[in-house]
Amino acid sequence: HGLYFAPDPSSQTVCTIGGNLAFNSGGAHCLKYGMTSNHILGIKVALPDGEVVELGNDSLENAGPDCVGLFVGSEGLLGIALEIQIRLLPIPESYQTLLASYDSLEAAGEAVSVVVASGILPGAMEIMDKLAIEAAEAAVSAGYPKDAEALLIVELDGESAAVEAEFIALSDAISKTGAKEVRIAQDNAERMLIWKGRKSAFSAVGRLSPDYIVQDGVVPRSRLGEALKEISRLSSEAGLRVANVFHAGDGNLHPLILFDAKQPDGLEKAEALAGKILRLCLKLGGSITGEHGVGVEKLEYMPEMFTEIDLDAFDRLRRSIDPNEISNRGKMLPGKEAPALAAHGPHPLEKAGVISRM
Repeated sequence: HGLYFAPDPSSQTVCTIGGNLAFNSGGAHCLKYGMTSNHILGIKVALPDGEVVELGNDSLENAGPDCVGLFVGSEGLLGIALEIQIRLLPIPESYQTLLASYDSLEAAGEAVSVVVASGILPGAMEIMDKLAIEAAEAAVSAGYPKDAEALLIVELDGESAAVEAEFIALSDAISKTGAKEVRIAQDNAERMLIWKGRKSAFSAVGRLSPDYIVQDGVVPRSRLGEALKEISRLSSEAGLRVANVFHAGDGNLHPLILFDAKQPDGLEKAEALAGKILRLCLKLGGSITGEHGVGVEKLEYMPEMFTEIDLDAFDRLRRSIDPNEISNRGKMLPGKEAPALAAHGPHPLEKAGVISRM
C-alpha cells in the first residue's frame, strides 16, 4: 500500500510494536518523525484490575487528557496493551544518504550542530565511532572508511524536489565541518548497506568483547561534543573500552561498554562506568533514558533526575490506576522492589556475575 511505520529502532527486525509502545522507542529517524508516541492512535488496554478499556481514537487531535500518551512509555506499570492502532505514513518519494568521516568523535558531534544550525531537518543523523565501525565492518562489510575515527550518517527524505534542494544546503554545511571524506549513496543498494552497518552495530560489538552493556542517555545536541569528550575520558579512567553509536539528531547516546564478566569485578566496573555516563547526561542538562526505559537498572538515578514531589506524583498516578501495585512492580519507580527478587533474592547466575538484572 506504499505505507510504513516510521519508528525504526535498530532492533526493528526482531522487536514488537508492543515493546516499542512500552518504552516509547524512536530509532534513527526520530529526529524528523518523532517517537512511537507520535504514531499511536489508539490502544485497547487490560487494566491491572482486569477491566478492558479503549484509549484514543482515529485522530491525533484528541480532546481531553492524553491517555494514549500516558500509557506509551509506561513500561507495563499501567496495564497490558491488547490491541494497538498505529499511524502509517506514505513511503518517502526520494532519499539522499550522506556518509562523512572525521578524525575525531568530537568533530563528528560538532558537525551535527552545524547541520541543524543550517535549518535542514534530516530524516536521520547517526554517529558511530571507530570501535563501532570496526565491529560493523567485521559483521556486514558495509564499506565504511576504515581509517575514520568517527562517521556521521545524514539522510534526507521526502518529495524529490525538496530533497534535491535540501541536499545542496546539506553539502554546503558538511563542507564546513572538516570532514576528511564524504560519500553519497549512489543507489538504494548503497543506501541500504550504509544502514545495514549502522543497525548491526549493537550486535556486532559482540565480536569485540565477550560482554557489553548497552547504555541509553540523552544530552542536548549543542553539548554532544562535550559529552563525547568526557565519555572518552571516563572510559580511559575506568580502563574499559566504549563503543559509541547514537542518534545524533536528538542527542540520544548509546555507549556500549565492553567488559569481561569472568574478570574480577568486571561487571561492577562496567556498571559503575555506565552510572557515571548517566550522571554526565544529567549534568549536561539531559536525561537518563531516551528510549530504553528505566526498568530496574536505572532506578537509583531517578531521584537524581526528578524531585521527591515529581516521584510522588508519578507514584500517586500509578496507584490511582493500580492501587495494589501488581502490574510490573519493581520497575521505573524507586522503592518498589520486584516481588520475585524480594522473595527469592538474586538469581544464581547474577551472584556468579554471569548476568545482570536490567
